[in-house]
Amino acid sequence: MPEFSINDFPIAPPIIVKDTPRPRWLMTVEEARDYVDEAMRIGRPEPWRELWHRLKSLESEDEAIEAIDDLRELLEEEDLLLPDGG
Repeated sequence: MPEFSINDFPIAPPIIVKDTPRPRWLMTVEEARDYVDEAMRIGRPEPWRELWHRLKSLESEDEAIEAIDDLRELLEEEDLLLPDGG
């Protein structure tokens, strides 16, 4: 059986982000980390940097759950979160 990686930790329900040309679905920690990394390249305020560092240094499922919840909140605050179903 392959070793479990925190990168593969599932996001349930998936996070659906407003994106162009169509909504983007974040279904694993790795996809969330990649999204935040891309957002950092275009410039985001301090809460994004803080979340980026947390996502890069996750060591447990509990830390992953907390970071994903914080990402949901951040996206909602910035009106980037779509309801389930897009």
